[in-house]
Amino acid sequence: MKAGTLSRRLFLLNSLWALVAVALIAFVLTEAYQRNAERRFSDLLTANLYILMGTVEPGKDGILSGQPDLRDARYQRFGSGWYWTVNSVQKPENRITSASLAGGFINVPSGISLDENYLRLFSYSDDKGQSISAVEGQTYLGSGLDLYSFKVTGNKAELAEEIATFRQTVIALLGLFGLGFVAASYLIVRIGLKPISGATALLADIREGRAERLEGVFPQEIQPLIDETNALIESNRSVVERARTQVGNLAHSLKTPLAVLKNEAGAAPPALARIMREQTSMMQQQVQNYLDRARIAARHGTVTSRTEVAPVLERIVRVIGKLNPHVEMKIDLPRGRNAVFAGEQQDFEEIMGNLLENAARFAQRRIRVSVSLPSQDGPARLQVLVEDDGPGMTAEECELAMKRGTRIDESSPGSGLGLAIVRDIASEYQGSISLGKSGLGGLGATLVLPAR
Repeated sequence: MKAGTLSRRLFLLNSLWALVAVALIAFVLTEAYQRNAERRFSDLLTANLYILMGTVEPGKDGILSGQPDLRDARYQRFGSGWYWTVNSVQKPENRITSASLAGGFINVPSGISLDENYLRLFSYSDDKGQSISAVEGQTYLGSGLDLYSFKVTGNKAELAEEIATFRQTVIALLGLFGLGFVAASYLIVRIGLKPISGATALLADIREGRAERLEGVFPQEIQPLIDETNALIESNRSVVERARTQVGNLAHSLKTPLAVLKNEAGAAPPALARIMREQTSMMQQQVQNYLDRARIAARHGTVTSRTEVAPVLERIVRVIGKLNPHVEMKIDLPRGRNAVFAGEQQDFEEIMGNLLENAARFAQRRIRVSVSLPSQDGPARLQVLVEDDGPGMTAEECELAMKRGTRIDESSPGSGLGLAIVRDIASEYQGSISLGKSGLGGLGATLVLPAR
């Protein structure tokens, strides 16, 4: 998924939520289980303590005896951490212990007092360094006034191991769930946004001139956007057609009055006739100039303009080659890439026709047309270099030649408008034309236009 795309954003947000949710659930479950396990552990010790209290009695001589059965084999295994002991508070040597304690002692840390039920909870480390949790209760036995202490312990390492096992299991299961959720999110995003990708591809076809509208069936959430886009394309096409019609109407409406003025100049005095002819010619040129620019701007406004470069060049070269059989003309096209002009074919034909006519007029034997698609940031560009082996121009002459109506060589026919027309058309497409020294020794014209 490309950076900055909607699919990437949705996928990352879903994945982030999955990770946060899984981590939160794992924390809540393990914490709840740990609290429950600790409570069960404490309840087990307390229950064993009461069982122990109910199964121990002193003999007639007051000496404790017997082996109470707490029904837990851990109290029989030496050093297990599960111990019990009963002793007289007044006579500590009067005591009995579990087999697991083997006559040892359960050490009560100082500073821990009994509660109102004569119970107290405490922790300590046994002789093997094990962390032990214990509960002690004191009560009177028999008919005497002797107070006896009952202590029962449990190994906290087993509790910690149980909690750790549960935590690992939860993390593993939720981790698998999280990975599955991320994978499912990826598929959901890709499948769910597939109609948008399809619409994007169709828009690219329109931009490249391969289609004129968005066709297909789309979800209800996207269909209004598709309909509005198609309506915008139709509106754009209507605006272009109206502009073309108005340009044509204006051209026809001005052509006749100017022709009449030009004809009437013949009956006027010579000085006035000369001025009238000059001014009407200038008016015709200016009108044609602005009509051409309006026509180009109207056509350039449509997003479906597309012209294959190679067929147009080959056709123009073939025509000009027949008119100039003494000139060898060669076209160099980019390898592996299709050069496409982002504009109307008529405009590209007019540009290349003017450039190749100028080149053929001054070339001695050779003309070369080189087409390239230079790599650069921003919009794609098409570069066409037209070179000849003629006399060429100086820098001052190149600058002068770009002005409308200027002719460097008065000996050859022409109006001097060709390069200016090329410049105007290229400018309307946000392109450029420049003149310089040719690799063949003559003039080189470099044209830059937008590309598809």
